[in-house]
Amino acid sequence: MPRIQFTTPEGASGALELDAERMSVGRADDNQLIIADDSVSSHHGEFAFDGSSWTLTDLGSTNGTKVGGSRVDHVNLASGGAFQLGNVNCVFHGDGEAEEEAYSAPTSTASSGYGSAPYNGRLRTGFGPKVKQKNPGGALTTLLGVAGLLACGAAVYFAQLMGA
Repeated sequence: MPRIQFTTPEGASGALELDAERMSVGRADDNQLIIADDSVSSHHGEFAFDGSSWTLTDLGSTNGTKVGGSRVDHVNLASGGAFQLGNVNCVFHGDGEAEEEAYSAPTSTASSGYGSAPYNGRLRTGFGPKVKQKNPGGALTTLLGVAGLLACGAAVYFAQLMGA
């Protein structure tokens, strides 16, 4: 089965299997392929299979998709082909055993000590639902505001009665 082997700048690595004809990739949870790195956009790109070959289309990502250091909008993928999603190094592996043996993991020096640690999606932070903090004095402030407006209205009304 075709797959994407990736390595983040921190040294975490993982593999994503391409098991459908169209699959979105990004760091948001609603993608079929998730890479939890800040340099990868929420909805970074889309992998598509046309019956004979795989392509990757960039969906207007912030940090771009790069091949050989140059930013591209569209990539025709060949087995062993390298590309970057943001700052994440990726290698495409097509079907078959030959590609499995030909792959050698990218080498990088990890300053955080995670050099060969497998990718763990549970370490993701900052992507959950936003929780609005409740203001305990909000109801009291609203009530005082309404009471103040009523008092002003009453003062104007009685002033007009006395002046007439």
